[in-house]
Amino acid sequence: MVSIFLKFDIIVPFFCQEFMYLGRMKTYPYLLESLGIAVEKIRKERKMTKTALASFSDLQDCYIRGIIKGKRNPTITAIYSICEALDIPPLEFFQRVTDEMETLRNRTAQGTSGTRSR
Repeated sequence: MVSIFLKFDIIVPFFCQEFMYLGRMKTYPYLLESLGIAVEKIRKERKMTKTALASFSDLQDCYIRGIIKGKRNPTITAIYSICEALDIPPLEFFQRVTDEMETLRNRTAQGTSGTRSR
């Protein structure tokens, strides 16, 4: 039995390595912060509380707060749920996130601190 486990320990990592993406995933330095800023701005435009947003999107209050603070990395399902709760098409939402990313990138390039404006 021992030899079977030894072969398994050698074969499985090799097999997984062959099919795993071995490179590094591209990073987007301002993405989570921009996403949070966009959610917060749209939420305020809709005059919706964070609790109401959480309730309508069927997400936890603390998860919504974490997204708004730029500390959580929401799934695409969570983002679509938030878009539905905010009554905004995902395409428009992602355009606003992209605009916020550009604003933060420009602010950093100009040497201004990356403080969040809301």
